[in-house]
Amino acid sequence: MSQKDKIMFPIIYTLHYKPSSECEFFKVLEREGYYIGWCEVLERPVVKSSIYKCERYWQTCPFRKSAQALPS
Repeated sequence: MSQKDKIMFPIIYTLHYKPSSECEFFKVLEREGYYIGWCEVLERPVVKSSIYKCERYWQTCPFRKSAQALPS
């Protein structure tokens, strides 16, 4: 079972719309008719109150910047 399958308290993560972000580290999971934003840098879901930051301010995200600075 992956970490993505072990989401605790899904109500704080679930959205009724499919979020989108141009961030290369942002993924969308679909669960039982709902959507969950996932941050690959943090390896955890993004709470729904913070999804707008991934959608609108992804270019200035400190997590994204630190991941880009790491050697491949």
